[in-house]
Amino acid sequence: MTLTNRERFVRLMRGQPVDRAPFFPCFGPWPETLERWRREGLPADGDWMRLCGFDGDMRHRHPVNAFLCPGIQPQVLVDEGETQIIVDGFGVRQRERKDRGSMPEFLSFLVANRADWERVKPRFALDVPGRLPPPESWQAYCAANACRTEPCYAGDLPIGFFGGPRQLMGYEGLAYAFYDDPALIEDILDTLCDLWVAFFPPVLRAAPADVFFIWEDMCFRSGPLLSPELFRRFLVPRYQRFTAALRAAGVDIIMVDSDGDPRLLVDAWLEGGVTCLFPWETQMGLDITAVRRRYPDLQMIGGINKYALALGRAAIDDDLRKVPFMLESGRYLPAVDHFVPPDVSWDNYRYFCERLRGLLEKYPPGPG
Repeated sequence: MTLTNRERFVRLMRGQPVDRAPFFPCFGPWPETLERWRREGLPADGDWMRLCGFDGDMRHRHPVNAFLCPGIQPQVLVDEGETQIIVDGFGVRQRERKDRGSMPEFLSFLVANRADWERVKPRFALDVPGRLPPPESWQAYCAANACRTEPCYAGDLPIGFFGGPRQLMGYEGLAYAFYDDPALIEDILDTLCDLWVAFFPPVLRAAPADVFFIWEDMCFRSGPLLSPELFRRFLVPRYQRFTAALRAAGVDIIMVDSDGDPRLLVDAWLEGGVTCLFPWETQMGLDITAVRRRYPDLQMIGGINKYALALGRAAIDDDLRKVPFMLESGRYLPAVDHFVPPDVSWDNYRYFCERLRGLLEKYPPGPG
């Protein structure tokens, strides 16, 4: 069977016959990790993907704006030496390290109340300029996309029915608003859903995508940041409407990105029309084989403990013991469960890649 990376990925996710799962990094190293690897022998060109033998990648994203348009002009407000206070393109005021060595401290968000929302709501209209690239650039992109042999996707941050409002309001503001001003949340969600249902189908017909990427990041190590009850009340109806529009436009792999432990929300996501979840962080004890047994048709990506890679070859081998079962169950793309941290050595990472590649070749996916 001779397949492109794009064909291999799509067939795997659909449960169709395939020679093996593709070997993609999905999550690469943090900048600090790359710096360490260079000190430990990574060549100056930094092409770690080639040196580790990856087939390709999943970084081809449609260059469209389906959120705040125009965005907010980023600017530095205060220079504090090692840190600075900035406003980013979503209007989030935050204190960040200049070396980007840690998460920023969020100070304020664009929407705190109904009046703020009414001021920014016009930026979520369908017909504002700038949602697509200039015509010549968009036509060239569509032509290149038609010939692409790597998987391509639409969506990503901040396209999500929890992630999008959180980007506007911050987590605390959003969490309170579900109870204190549910009408505001309904209006924000309907505005986003109306925009996405109108905008994405024409985009996807002009530039077909293999995956639609919904960014939520709505779980932490102990479970979801929103109860299943609130999820079903506020999010599932919008998910159902949006995923139906995506399927009508030809996209049947609909993937949600949420860190942490998402298990309490899986059923609700499936009700909403989602087909794939990632990255299945496992450091809190999550067992992806148990998830697979409960959801045999769920498309899954990730599930390999990134922290095990720092502990040496025995720990890597031990964590990879779950991979043969997951591969043979089908609809599974193995990958680390988030970006590779800087305590992972170049030698350990190359060993991990060598071992994982061997498992991919030894255990072809079973029928879907």
